[in-house]
Amino acid sequence: MVPPPAPPTGFKFTFSPSLSPFNIPVAEYLPTRLKNLPALRHAATGALVFSRPSGPQGEDKILLIQRAPHDSMPLKWEIPGGACDVEDETILHGLARELWEESGLMLRNVVRVVSEDIFFTRSGRLVEKVTFEADVEGSGEGTVPNVLLDPQEHVGFLWATEEECIAGKVWDDKRGEEVGVEFTTKAQRHVILKGFRLRKEDREKRKDAKEAEE
Repeated sequence: MVPPPAPPTGFKFTFSPSLSPFNIPVAEYLPTRLKNLPALRHAATGALVFSRPSGPQGEDKILLIQRAPHDSMPLKWEIPGGACDVEDETILHGLARELWEESGLMLRNVVRVVSEDIFFTRSGRLVEKVTFEADVEGSGEGTVPNVLLDPQEHVGFLWATEEECIAGKVWDDKRGEEVGVEFTTKAQRHVILKGFRLRKEDREKRKDAKEAEE
């Protein structure tokens, strides 16, 4: 099954005030960056989607999707994401659209910026990619949202722990076996591990705050 068409009413989600710089169209966002990056003409987003652990010992797992064999970097693994379009209402709406198109998941809340990376594509385009942590509809403690892929773009998905991402080997419940995972780039692996680290830091802060109250 492939993701259905985007909702006719558009994407509805929440985000913190700190993310307001990204709540503007890409045509307005890029000029704010041109002073330091005069060659920058393109922006992209990535979505770190975690399944929430059940209980105090539960492990975070992140959604990884596998590129189609006929695409560039065939069968390598990445997070949902892609280019922002001029038709997108804002950068954040571009995030919601790409997340929907590549995984069938509806953005519920943009948690934070995890990384801002500048790179050249193989065709020589300079791109700024902003990766966000994203909460989606259908996720909750101990639950995993239903993923729908477009087989023209991606042919598989996995929910991976931090340790599995580090090792490059993820247990696939459907296959009943371990799957080797090669990420599209070193930067992709780095931002995934940073996302795990930020979530652990958040839990430690909440734990310390709770203990201080007691």
